[in-house]
Amino acid sequence: MEICYIILNNLFTIFPFSFLKFFLNFFRQLFEKSSLFRLLSTLSPRAGRGKGWFYVTSLRQTLEERLLTIFSTHYDIERGSDDSALKACCAFHSRESQYVLSKKAELWAAEHHEYLYLYSLSELNETALEDVCRQTLELGTPLVKPHAQHMYTYLTALVLCDQADKQALGALIKKKHRREFKLSLHGWMEFRIAAVDLSTGEITTNRAGKAFGKDLKRMVERVIANYKGEEKTQ
Repeated sequence: MEICYIILNNLFTIFPFSFLKFFLNFFRQLFEKSSLFRLLSTLSPRAGRGKGWFYVTSLRQTLEERLLTIFSTHYDIERGSDDSALKACCAFHSRESQYVLSKKAELWAAEHHEYLYLYSLSELNETALEDVCRQTLELGTPLVKPHAQHMYTYLTALVLCDQADKQALGALIKKKHRREFKLSLHGWMEFRIAAVDLSTGEITTNRAGKAFGKDLKRMVERVIANYKGEEKTQ
């Protein structure tokens, strides 16, 4: 302790305090730009405890932004607030029809809708899962407008998380909510949910979300591969 005190006392004697402050800030900024700092910032404190390396906020944020960029080609996107787990609502609408000679003489028409809610969480547990499902149904159900040309509306919850509880994933698989309108003559509404666990790279869906999960898997794998490539080049 005496040695440390002598060294610090000599430094403050030789150099002004303002110079030392500038010196320390300079090396802090230099370290934050280094590849070592970027590597450490992508690992959670639980890394190396038998479950492998855990990606945290930086990868989750990258995945969030790039998925929204992909979705923007087909969805109308409304961003959420930064302090909320709900990061965006993505709305998709399409209409198919067949007519004879004039569009006024339609033989049939079918409308398809989807409201996708993107959530970003550090951990998906059973409580968070219930909150996600409840919020998705509360926000999406009033938007469903059944009528003669309505075929279906999907309410989709997409959860990005650094890690997921096994019990929560088991409960997620069993989630279901479907409503038919006038014996399906006015279409139906169905709840889909998918969770991306970045600690394992696994995607878990409920039964209704299996097709969505397959498409999502390709997108997520491409984003993660690009992310790793960028990390190697830095």
